Amino acid sequence: MKLSEYLHHNNLSLGELAKRCGTSASTILRMKEAKVAPSKRVAEALWRATDGQVTPNDLFELHYADGKCTCQHSGGRT
Repeated sequence: MKLSEYLHHNNLSLGELAKRCGTSASTILRMKEAKVAPSKRVAEALWRATDGQVTPNDLFELHYADGKCTCQHSGGRT
Protein backbone atom coordinates (compact mmCIF):
# COMPACT_ATOMS: atom_id res chain seq x y z
CA MET A 1 0.00 0.00 0.00
CA LYS A 2 1.32 3.43 -0.86
CA LEU A 3 2.15 5.71 2.03
CA SER A 4 -0.42 8.30 0.93
CA GLU A 5 -3.12 5.62 0.85
CA TYR A 6 -2.19 4.41 4.31
CA LEU A 7 -2.38 7.92 5.75
CA HIS A 8 -5.74 8.54 4.10
CA HIS A 9 -7.32 5.18 5.04
CA ASN A 10 -6.19 5.48 8.64
CA ASN A 11 -6.96 9.20 8.98
CA LEU A 12 -3.41 9.92 10.18
CA SER A 13 -1.45 13.12 9.90
CA LEU A 14 2.16 13.17 8.81
CA GLY A 15 3.11 14.17 12.34
CA GLU A 16 1.25 11.28 13.95
CA LEU A 17 2.91 8.72 11.72
CA ALA A 18 6.29 10.40 12.10
CA LYS A 19 6.01 10.15 15.88
CA ARG A 20 5.23 6.42 15.62
CA CYS A 21 8.30 5.99 13.40
CA GLY A 22 10.66 8.13 15.44
CA THR A 23 11.30 10.57 12.60
CA SER A 24 10.09 13.98 11.44
CA ALA A 25 6.91 14.88 9.59
CA SER A 26 9.04 16.42 6.84
CA THR A 27 10.78 13.06 6.31
CA ILE A 28 7.42 11.31 6.02
CA LEU A 29 6.25 13.98 3.56
CA ARG A 30 9.37 13.59 1.39
CA MET A 31 8.91 9.81 1.36
CA LYS A 32 5.21 10.22 0.51
CA GLU A 33 6.12 12.45 -2.42
CA ALA A 34 8.94 10.05 -3.46
CA LYS A 35 11.52 12.82 -3.09
CA VAL A 36 13.75 10.86 -0.73
CA ALA A 37 14.43 7.20 -0.07
CA PRO A 38 14.16 6.25 3.59
CA SER A 39 17.07 4.96 5.57
CA LYS A 40 16.93 1.31 6.56
CA ARG A 41 15.96 2.35 10.09
CA VAL A 42 13.08 4.55 8.94
CA ALA A 43 11.84 1.99 6.39
CA GLU A 44 11.74 -0.67 9.11
CA ALA A 45 10.08 1.70 11.59
CA LEU A 46 7.45 2.58 8.99
CA TRP A 47 6.81 -1.08 8.25
CA ARG A 48 6.35 -1.78 11.96
CA ALA A 49 4.22 1.33 12.59
CA THR A 50 1.86 0.36 9.75
CA ASP A 51 1.66 -3.30 10.82
CA GLY A 52 3.31 -4.27 7.54
CA GLN A 53 0.80 -2.44 5.36
CA VAL A 54 3.48 -0.14 3.91
CA THR A 55 6.51 -2.17 2.89
CA PRO A 56 9.93 -1.05 1.65
CA ASN A 57 8.83 -2.24 -1.81
CA ASP A 58 5.92 0.19 -1.64
CA LEU A 59 8.28 3.04 -0.82
CA PHE A 60 10.59 2.23 -3.72
CA GLU A 61 7.72 1.07 -5.95
CA LEU A 62 9.38 -2.31 -6.50
CA HIS A 63 6.60 -4.68 -7.45
CA TYR A 64 8.31 -7.13 -9.79
CA ALA A 65 8.54 -9.75 -7.04
CA ASP A 66 4.81 -9.37 -6.46
CA GLY A 67 4.08 -10.01 -10.14
CA LYS A 68 3.21 -6.35 -10.74
CA CYS A 69 6.17 -5.17 -12.75
CA THR A 70 5.56 -1.57 -13.78
CA CYS A 71 8.66 -1.22 -15.94
CA GLN A 72 8.35 -0.35 -19.59
CA HIS A 73 10.14 -2.91 -21.72
CA SER A 74 9.57 -4.71 -24.99
CA GLY A 75 8.99 -8.14 -23.50
CA GLY A 76 12.61 -9.21 -23.49
CA ARG A 77 14.90 -9.26 -20.51
CA THR A 78 16.81 -6.08 -19.87
